[in-house]
Amino acid sequence: MIKVLDILHELEATTSKNKKIEILTKHANNSYLWDVIKLALDPFTQFYIRKIPVYTHESSKEFLDDAFEHLEKLSSRKITGNKAIDCLTYILSNTAPDDALVIERIISKDLKCGVNIGIVNKVKPNFIFEYPVMLCSKLEQRLLDKFKFPAIVQHKLDGMRFNAIVRSSTNTVEFRSRSGKILDFNGLLEQDFLYLAFGKDVVYDGELLIAKPDLYSAFGKGVVYDSGSLITKPDNTYEDRKVGNGILSRANKGKLSVADSEQVRAVLWDTIPYDDFIKHKSKVPYITRFADLSLGLANYSKHCGARGLVKRIQLADTGSVDNLNDVYETFKIYLDQGHEGIILKEANGIWEFNRVQHQIKFKGELECDLEVIDWVEGSNKYEGLLGALVCSTEDGLLKVSVGSGFSDLQRQTIDRSIIGKIITVKYNERITNKAGDESLFLPIFIEIREDKTVANTILELE
Repeated sequence: MIKVLDILHELEATTSKNKKIEILTKHANNSYLWDVIKLALDPFTQFYIRKIPVYTHESSKEFLDDAFEHLEKLSSRKITGNKAIDCLTYILSNTAPDDALVIERIISKDLKCGVNIGIVNKVKPNFIFEYPVMLCSKLEQRLLDKFKFPAIVQHKLDGMRFNAIVRSSTNTVEFRSRSGKILDFNGLLEQDFLYLAFGKDVVYDGELLIAKPDLYSAFGKGVVYDSGSLITKPDNTYEDRKVGNGILSRANKGKLSVADSEQVRAVLWDTIPYDDFIKHKSKVPYITRFADLSLGLANYSKHCGARGLVKRIQLADTGSVDNLNDVYETFKIYLDQGHEGIILKEANGIWEFNRVQHQIKFKGELECDLEVIDWVEGSNKYEGLLGALVCSTEDGLLKVSVGSGFSDLQRQTIDRSIIGKIITVKYNERITNKAGDESLFLPIFIEIREDKTVANTILELE
């Protein structure tokens, strides 16, 4: 049987999704490969060790299936702490060198070959549970024409999308990115969310921001939900997107410091019953979900105020609109204040794992998330450094070379390991280039999306 590491290298050698699917199909009967894929990509299988311990190859008496048995002890938390680290060190030291490298990828939850859950499930449908996220639609007149009013409008935040999964029945809280990756805040948010849930098993949906150091104990005052009226004030409480998301990306890797964790703030806009979240659909209308969230946060706010605690969670700035004129006026207010935009939501919209048409985003600038498919060396002062990243939509129907927006430090540090990752790109408009292919006009690099594993399709671009 071909070694798993050799197959991963074969997958790594191509940027074509169709070719990756062909390779996985060719090895569909390699049980070791598929066990590795499951362990590495399943968002609900965690090993609770962030750093690979130092090890030496003492022998090769363990096989991959033996290693899987040991790993189960870590994922089930039968052993924790130093014993878990000792167990992993034993596995790595007593497994063949190539297999030890595979285990390192499992622990890091990254196969390092550009294979994601979507690709895997095309070869073996439903092989891995897809982490659910509800996405809103881009602004299109056909959607506005059938939109139902009165509706809800919310400030479109500029942070990191996340879920807080609260299991009051087991007294546990997990924080996950939109792709299902575990986020670690050094235990500084768990009690806040347990109090907010107040005995329920629920999933909160929202955005993470970083409070500025001199204002870390306060929340900014912006638009608030107050009997349906919209009240606006400037907000300089949070770090800008590049700084904030740069800090938050370290939570994906378990490397966020306690000091930075102290500055993390959560802004929520939805709450979903846990069982519905796992089933990928909840029929509870948004207005009801939002009312539950508002009541819970009001009680949480009183709790923090009465005890002099830092209020780490707040409600998304929210108001009501009766027609499209109200929507456009609200959108203009936000843009004039320097904000990114708004989200328009139907009051009776349900929650589901899908891109829904009952929530529409209004943005002042165009952005998209693309997959890096190649790294291009620079010239002149950037010789030997990053010159540009060649990027593509998920479906491969749009490709563009992104050479602007990088700092000198980023050009020095971003190497070919970025291939396969997702980046956010700002642009002016979609165009057809000289070769007749779809591309972007004036693409500018914004950030690496450590919280995403799938790029936008061409249909999702404005």
